[in-house]
Amino acid sequence: MGEFIGELVALFADGFLRRYHVARSRRRLAAGRPVRVPCSVRSGPGHGYVNGSLRITPGTAGVAFVSREAGRLDLPAGGTFHEPEPDTWHSQDWAATAYRPPGAGDPVHLQVDTRYLPLVHAALTGP
Repeated sequence: MGEFIGELVALFADGFLRRYHVARSRRRLAAGRPVRVPCSVRSGPGHGYVNGSLRITPGTAGVAFVSREAGRLDLPAGGTFHEPEPDTWHSQDWAATAYRPPGAGDPVHLQVDTRYLPLVHAALTGP
């Protein structure tokens, strides 16, 4: 019984904290301050997903994915979003989207919590 209660507490606490972080990120972006969004990225057909964070800075022409394992991957703004194949998702709990940067061949698969998707879309489609 204690295990079940522990899982419920973690579930509700995660939802509350995630909502708080999304609201805080929106306020920071509106104020012109940079934010970090937890994310997983796969950048090629033979590559696996790498956990890290997207660094969104207002007024820049792109977003940077930063990870301890993979280093830094710059994603220029102005590309297109596509739906990826569900069987290639890293985590079924996060929303997946494929972003094709302008002038690039292969899309970059991004997975973020569903509540962050509007922020990611706005950062990568805006100027």
